[in-house]
Amino acid sequence: MANEQLKSNETADKICHGIPLTDIPNLFQTAPVLNDMKDIHDIGHTFMIKPFKYDSSNPDREPEPIHGIRNYLDIWNDDHVRLPCSPFNVTNDGIPRWPIIQNKLIQLKQKCIEKTATINDIKTTIEESNGASFEIGCLEQLLNQSYSADQRAHFISIILPEMISLALNVGNICSQPPPLLRIGTNRSLTMSQRQAASLLACAFFCLFPQQFNGQINNKYQTYQSFNFIHLLRSGSPWKLEKLKCILHYFRRIIEDMPKGVLTFRRFALPDIWKPKWIESQAPLCKIHLRKNTTIEDMRGLLQVDFANEFIGGGVMNEGIVQEEIRFTICTEMLVSVLICEVMLPNECIFLIGCEQYVTYSGYATTFKAKDNFIDKTPKDSWGRKLSHVVAMDAINYLNSLDQYTIENMSRELIKAYTCFRIPKSMEKSMFGIATGNWGCGAFNGDRQLKAIIQLMAASEAGRPLVYVTWHDQYLVEWFWKVYQYLTNQQATVRDLCIYLQQFSMQYNQSTLFEFILNTPLSLLRKS
Repeated sequence: MANEQLKSNETADKICHGIPLTDIPNLFQTAPVLNDMKDIHDIGHTFMIKPFKYDSSNPDREPEPIHGIRNYLDIWNDDHVRLPCSPFNVTNDGIPRWPIIQNKLIQLKQKCIEKTATINDIKTTIEESNGASFEIGCLEQLLNQSYSADQRAHFISIILPEMISLALNVGNICSQPPPLLRIGTNRSLTMSQRQAASLLACAFFCLFPQQFNGQINNKYQTYQSFNFIHLLRSGSPWKLEKLKCILHYFRRIIEDMPKGVLTFRRFALPDIWKPKWIESQAPLCKIHLRKNTTIEDMRGLLQVDFANEFIGGGVMNEGIVQEEIRFTICTEMLVSVLICEVMLPNECIFLIGCEQYVTYSGYATTFKAKDNFIDKTPKDSWGRKLSHVVAMDAINYLNSLDQYTIENMSRELIKAYTCFRIPKSMEKSMFGIATGNWGCGAFNGDRQLKAIIQLMAASEAGRPLVYVTWHDQYLVEWFWKVYQYLTNQQATVRDLCIYLQQFSMQYNQSTLFEFILNTPLSLLRKS
């Protein structure tokens, strides 16, 4: 299956360079060997499910909540998500909020069953559950104008009541609040797809209390809001298309709840593990360059999410570029917005097992929801789809010339290496990396500089690189020319480090690729 898909990708994009995709190790060919969940004793890894082992002969077996069904253990502190069902979730007057929420949701569910519910009833339920006014013009437009009468009736009478049930049962389904993956920690969280669905249903009704880091001045919020407050408001045509994708996710999981497992992992690279670039003798990794494929099509590889430091970026609002699109079509990725604090320069976040539910066309303002998508990605022994995505945030250069300083190039190198470094538990599975023009859109990055930085990081990590240039044939050709020039001279990571150091002093005289091609390695090594 893996080779067939890779050959299909080769045919679709004939203008490519480097080693064939089929020669790049991928997860489908060499799936990592995992210890059984019951044998994991890492205090930094929280399981919200009982030990579970996937059996392909019994795919409908579903993971159970860690404390069993209908057993909820509440935690209310700065290290855990504040669930709406907690008894500590109170109004400004000290009145428990959960009974109010339950009452309003049950009333709405009854109207849905009786087929009398309206869009205004949804609005009233959200407002009365929160004790605040809400504007849900985007949802109203989607249901009343974009949906047909049959689609609208199906959503309100079939989908919505099941979403309400998922929200009402968040305590039973999750059995405890998820831990937060906080700044500076190496923590992992593993949950079932049903648990993710329950959390997302609560977010739709805007039920989560505000999450903040009590150790940091509250003026600097370190978490994004997970509630759908901004998604439901009137806005752009592309926000409506995002909401269409997300409601399609709810339809899919209500018609057939997925039985799989998800893992969210935060990794902070210790200082002692940071490479000494100027001393590195690592050879350049193998590469494959192409222009007409998306990163999410590179299945079986580590796929790079061009992230915001706040994971998800503008996905809960108007944003709809690479990261937001991925989180919209793979809706379970949104859970990371709830649990992950802002990333530091030496940190990244891995999203493992998230399923794709819908296809799309366009990009940014031309984004459109398209068709249902059946994700046939195989699973590992934990029941997670072999989909590994890493959130890698670039610097946002308000002044594009700032990116050529040694300090900023070093920061981006460390960020990329943090993401590309293979965990010890997976060293026998050095599968390739799929990336591209990281931070080169709204963040004003230099495509040539980012290409060399990511080549250095992947080479230091010892992993092959698939580089997708997003329709930029010029970059494909020139990156390949530079790569051949370097490999023909047996260049190392150290050599590229020296190139960057020297280029930082003369970036206004030529492009980086021109500088490399016009500076022989023999001359460089003497300097």
